[in-house]
Amino acid sequence: MNKIAVQELLEVLGAFDELGGASPGLVAWELFADEAAVTAAWEHALAEGWLRKAGEDPADDEQLWKLTSRGWAAVRERAPGLSHSPLSEP
Repeated sequence: MNKIAVQELLEVLGAFDELGGASPGLVAWELFADEAAVTAAWEHALAEGWLRKAGEDPADDEQLWKLTSRGWAAVRERAPGLSHSPLSEP
């Protein structure tokens, strides 16, 4: 099983930010990977403070997450093509 890189994780999370966020399962699905392949990058992003809880997906009963301002800074550093930044954070 190939691990997902932090850059890939951030790009997917950035793409789903305006749609309400993403879960580890959604990120894995989007990258055609097993959810376990996302774990290391997800834990790294949490430890860096790049993610914040954004609600629950009622269809799948999963916690959704969005990028924080620090997460968007990491996106811009690693994937300059994604230039969106959050309007506000709670």
